[in-house]
Amino acid sequence: MTQTRWFTSRRAFGLGLVVGVVVGLGLAQLIMQREPDLVLRVEPLASPTAIVVYVTGAVARPGLYTVGSEGRVAEVVEQAGPLPEADLARVQMAARLQDGQMVVVPVRASPDLGHARGGTAAPPTEPSVSTEQPIDINRATVEDLQRLPGVGPILAQRIVSYRETNGPFQRPEQLAEVPGISPRMVDEWAALITVGTTE
Repeated sequence: MTQTRWFTSRRAFGLGLVVGVVVGLGLAQLIMQREPDLVLRVEPLASPTAIVVYVTGAVARPGLYTVGSEGRVAEVVEQAGPLPEADLARVQMAARLQDGQMVVVPVRASPDLGHARGGTAAPPTEPSVSTEQPIDINRATVEDLQRLPGVGPILAQRIVSYRETNGPFQRPEQLAEVPGISPRMVDEWAALITVGTTE
């Protein structure tokens, strides 16, 4: 082999080696570009955005209300429209609401009618109804029923309307069937009411 052919052969080998490396790098780059990046996404757990509560008592529009999960008692009381006789000082207006909660707005205690007969008025924190003379829910008028704690003119009218539609009450617990009255309210009135007849 002559020196010229040896240099030619070595040059060809070197050129082939360079071409092979370039082609290999190009293929590797092409494969890397085609493989998609693996991205893991962690979605936060969804929290309730709305809750439902029931408002009753001394409000103009008792019923169910839907508010945000961060809602406060004051929000639903305002929507329900507190009546003039509502005792808002006894309601925890800043408390945070919970789903399914019942908010009861009480009525301000009215002075005992005894002062009109020369007697003394009952303390403002005491019910105006005497336990010695309970209210007959089958004979009571709208005005009579408003003497019960938590009962305003609208709720009293509902009791009378229920009685006129369904007949006399058979037992005090039946009051809980009147919209806006809960079993707990009936329990609180246990010593203040009685069931008579309409005859």
